[in-house]
Amino acid sequence: TAVHWKIINEGGFAAIVSALKAQPATALVQLDEPTLVTYGNYVGCMTGTSVDGLDLALIEVSPLNRATGEKETIAVLNALTLPIPKALHDMLLACGQPEDSSVDLLGECDTQLGRFIGTSIADWLKSLGIRASTIKAIGSHGQTVRHRPPGTLGTAFTLQIGDPNHIAEITGIDTVADFRRRDMAAGGEGAPLAPAFHKFLFGDTSTNTCVVNIGGISNISPLNERGGGFDTGPGNCLMDSWFCQHHPNHSESYDASGAWAASGRVHDGLLRRMLEDAYFLKRPPKSTGREYFNMAWLESHLRGQPDNIPAADVQATLSRLTATSLAEAIVKTMPDVRDVPICGGGRRNDHLISNVQAELNPREQADVRVMPCEAWGFDGDAIEAAAFAWLAYRRVASLKGNQ
Repeated sequence: TAVHWKIINEGGFAAIVSALKAQPATALVQLDEPTLVTYGNYVGCMTGTSVDGLDLALIEVSPLNRATGEKETIAVLNALTLPIPKALHDMLLACGQPEDSSVDLLGECDTQLGRFIGTSIADWLKSLGIRASTIKAIGSHGQTVRHRPPGTLGTAFTLQIGDPNHIAEITGIDTVADFRRRDMAAGGEGAPLAPAFHKFLFGDTSTNTCVVNIGGISNISPLNERGGGFDTGPGNCLMDSWFCQHHPNHSESYDASGAWAASGRVHDGLLRRMLEDAYFLKRPPKSTGREYFNMAWLESHLRGQPDNIPAADVQATLSRLTATSLAEAIVKTMPDVRDVPICGGGRRNDHLISNVQAELNPREQADVRVMPCEAWGFDGDAIEAAAFAWLAYRRVASLKGNQ
């Protein structure tokens, strides 16, 4: 493949650093189009709807070879996930809920998260022995605190925080941000933004492939002629919230491996009622978020049930909801799908992955491969952060980052 994806461990990273220091960080190549493409090293950072950590990725983008038709070569030199401080984590979750947010909270979260991201990147690069001057740009997604796609309000908008001014000031590195607002300004949904990068990574696969990302919200990237992608509905967000409500003193804020869900039984009535929601019936392109799929949404469906459903059974049903809505969206978009790489934190939920596998493989047909993206040679924790590093490169190079 023209895409080279390398995760270098600490033992082998010194040689890479030495090589980077010995070479110019930037090469400018004049293409046929009136665009100067800047190659070199980029950092991407991402906090997702689960607010479960800050993902960092350092990539190197090497030149296009137009004589051979080779794409840019991307090497992921290092990746790291850092926990978000508990106080900031709780503030960000509150800021993302309309009933808990305020302008003051928004401003405070914006500044605190920007400082945390900037300091984290600066400390990380220093630990790797890499000078900030060798980094062409940072691509920062920030934290989505409100996403109102077209059709949900009179005026659609999306808002991500994590002040890039603080990131740039702390690191001394040019910072590219507001990716989702730019996409929406151009007529897009603002989400998901990774499909173009997924196509770049997986595009040379010989089988019909649909890349899945399961974060707080689930989205898919069908790698077919039409391209693009869309949010299918909840990923981990409802399961995480329900788990935390019933395990307030647990050391984790999620159902590890889906063990609690596996202990329950799916409630068919509740599952049918939730799957009747208008979002699942809506045709793509579409996007959603915690503003829609939240505890208030779940409780409205629970109130419609005649019986008192055990908490573990609700968790089992939420796991099946994520799996069923994902599988139905995949099959409708790509009926001949054969490979389904799973990215994001949800790939570690064994029970959820088993549910997705079962939904995509009815008894008479068991040939769809559903596995964590590591089976394809990619680090699932690094892909989204690397995507925003790549999008920063595309912006600096004045190239399209989405369709």
